[in-house]
Amino acid sequence: MNLSEDSFGEVLASHTPQEEHPQQIAERLRKVVSELASVLRPFPSFFGMNTLRAIELELPAVSGFHSPPQLGCVVVLEDGEISELDLKLISGPDNSADFDQIEEFTELDLPPEQFIAYAKVAVRILQAEIERRGGSAT
Repeated sequence: MNLSEDSFGEVLASHTPQEEHPQQIAERLRKVVSELASVLRPFPSFFGMNTLRAIELELPAVSGFHSPPQLGCVVVLEDGEISELDLKLISGPDNSADFDQIEEFTELDLPPEQFIAYAKVAVRILQAEIERRGGSAT
């Protein structure tokens, strides 16, 4: 599969909900996100943390979707999975300045249309990072 911006546009533009069910589009985009993520090595770190590889996904206001209030930070992981990140910081012994972190990832159970909105953001971010590094996604 060629993962150029043109082919991504084809996935979105050439298939209307009448021609292809949103669930099928979501599955196709899931594969595109996974393949793009596999190109990025090393995968970007989450806000400069050495131990966490993820990219935050924020829905633009024009997407028509808003994250449910109970939904935390949505990220794309290095395997291409779109998940919710729950990052907990635990203080060190005797309230020292040291701290440890625990990352928990929860697979999202979103309606296909909302997953598509997040996947579109993920594809754009991943493609931009690949281009920034001077690579191409093929």
